[in-house]
Amino acid sequence: MTPLALFLHFMVYGFLCFGGGYMLIPFITADLVNGGFLSQSEFANLSSIAQITPGPIGLNTATYVGFLQSGVCGSLAASFGLVAPAFIMVITALKLLKRYEDTVWIKGFLAGMKPASLGFTCAALLIFAGMSLFTAPLPLADWLTGTWSAVGIRWQALPLIVLAGFLLKKTKLPFPAVLLICAAGGAFLLK
Repeated sequence: MTPLALFLHFMVYGFLCFGGGYMLIPFITADLVNGGFLSQSEFANLSSIAQITPGPIGLNTATYVGFLQSGVCGSLAASFGLVAPAFIMVITALKLLKRYEDTVWIKGFLAGMKPASLGFTCAALLIFAGMSLFTAPLPLADWLTGTWSAVGIRWQALPLIVLAGFLLKKTKLPFPAVLLICAAGGAFLLK
């Protein structure tokens, strides 16, 4: 892809990214993984690495895919394409929200965004579960229709999921420390 095509492609993601970077996970997997830009294992590795680097997962993905497609110019174009809509929408929203925040349309729009964002977060959870907990990506289309493919569970991953949840909820360990502890545990359990 050319840098301009990358900019426009990721600009679409930027307009769809209500509620944070995890809202992009279903779009990224449907478009970039299924579209052949990234393999499932590349995306799984990228997601893991993105968790320990600064910046949201969407921006890390844009930078990485842009670099794969067009080098440094592609990285810059994809990254700017992803964040440009946020700047436009935030500036526009701040101007309009003050003026129209009590209207039925704006209240309805914001109320409708919350369940949609939750739905995208749940889809991201299923995608991440398919990459880490199950032996193969979850066939969501089959799953939704009730026909299951043969997908096993990586039982060794369960203690790491519980450990991460416990450490995040019950300790004051910083997020990167929890990731490194679980990564070390994964080196032993998930060889």
